Amino acid sequence: MTVPLLTGTTELDAADLAGRSDVVILGPSLGADVHLWELALPAISAHHAILRWDLPGHGVSVPVTKGFSLAELADSVIALADSRGIDRFDYAGVSVGGAVGLELARLYPDRVKSAAVVCSAAKIGETSAWAERATLVRAKGTSVLLEATPARWFSEAFRLNHPDVVDCLLAMIAAADNESYARVCEALGAFDARPTLSSIQVPMLVISGQLDPGTPPELGAVIAETVPGARQVVITGVSHQAVVEKPALVAQILVDFFAEKH
Repeated sequence: MTVPLLTGTTELDAADLAGRSDVVILGPSLGADVHLWELALPAISAHHAILRWDLPGHGVSVPVTKGFSLAELADSVIALADSRGIDRFDYAGVSVGGAVGLELARLYPDRVKSAAVVCSAAKIGETSAWAERATLVRAKGTSVLLEATPARWFSEAFRLNHPDVVDCLLAMIAAADNESYARVCEALGAFDARPTLSSIQVPMLVISGQLDPGTPPELGAVIAETVPGARQVVITGVSHQAVVEKPALVAQILVDFFAEKH
């Protein structure tokens, strides 16, 4: 196992992030890169300095050939924050990015001021299913996932009304490095934060999509009901990529949450 090297994207120079108290770090979903947050970014950046990160082999982060855990991805996020001179920060992540947020809150409560888990869960899917997907991607590439992904990620109404946005997200999946994608699948298969949720002391918000088939609201509720002081917001009419389907609403929920915890 190893600690992957992550690449961050920010609208500010690294020197301008150092020592700031208003930094929010945003994490991606599997298959997507930092542009997943693009539509929500203006509303969040009006109040915060933003640092987004790419998963290994996604976007501008370098590919990997060795396995890693989500705890080690959390270590990687901390290393990225250190490289930018960021001490304490708020955090929000989608899907696997949200799961990394749980690990950040557990392992680095002195660094994470508050964490928002967006369309995610303490245990996402079954280990065997993730192993099968990793094998499939290694054999046929991430393009094999493109046909089935829209129904998992977006509501039917969004798919019909915004095909250009859906295609943009699918292009991110197609561009991901096959081996790196498979390694993230294996890390997700091994991940189970349920036994440690009650020990988390970082203020936490769970955002769930009403129509999300992969991380439905009832899985988000497990986090909200177990982490002390946590709460859940369910957004109606959206699926797994709530931050894409209703970016302004997600952004406002996050901005309000970060403000009330400071």
